[in-house]
Amino acid sequence: MNAVIYASKGGNTKKIADAIASALGVSACSVKEVGTIDKPIDLLFVGASIYAGGIDGKLKKFLTGLTSDTVKRVVVFGTAYTDKSAREQIATLLEPAGIEIADGFFQCKGSFLVMNQGLPNAEDLKDAAEFARQAAG
Repeated sequence: MNAVIYASKGGNTKKIADAIASALGVSACSVKEVGTIDKPIDLLFVGASIYAGGIDGKLKKFLTGLTSDTVKRVVVFGTAYTDKSAREQIATLLEPAGIEIADGFFQCKGSFLVMNQGLPNAEDLKDAAEFARQAAG
């Protein structure tokens, strides 16, 4: 089973999450709406961005509660107005639990204040969907 969970403050990561979920035939779920995982997930796509040096606190709490019994592998995606990815922080949280983190990740520019207006755009969403299909291979 595949799943998509994300944290999005400005809506950019939600757009990418929705594109990835659509490509996988599942629904994207905000970490604000997630309870506990009651069915094993083979491949979990986690959407996050860096805010003030770290990932969203609710997402961090959710990730630290995961085990290798519930999630086998995680693929990270996100948006940012810079090139900084959340992959390293997510890997640091999940590796002690024995959850495999995919080497590849999807990152694109996202709008922030007056920077990167209009991003992510239709091409970014198409690229995210293709990335998801390949990762789920």
